[in-house]
Amino acid sequence: MNYHNNQNFNKNPELNEGNVSNSLNPLSNVFKSIQIFFAQFLEWFQQLPQWGKIIGLILIPICIINILEAVIGLVSLLITIGVFAGAIYIGYRLLIIPNSSGKGQDKNTNI
Repeated sequence: MNYHNNQNFNKNPELNEGNVSNSLNPLSNVFKSIQIFFAQFLEWFQQLPQWGKIIGLILIPICIINILEAVIGLVSLLITIGVFAGAIYIGYRLLIIPNSSGKGQDKNTNI
């Protein structure tokens, strides 16, 4: 029976040591995929003609800067919306809720 269990253990891909280490460290998978992408990009870039490399060296940084600018603008917008929503919530809690509870008590005292 132990022989049968050992065969099942060895055939199970989820229990393979390579899969366990990859699932425990997802950050290393991200770095590996970035390295693969960078290697493919360099290979593609080296196959370009000379004029294509010059145009690429001009356009690629401009595109990267525009993308980073858009991401920073989006993060800034989200932070602004969060602060504005927090200020509205605090104003609501301080100004609206005490007034509504006070009016409800006045009505009960007059009856």
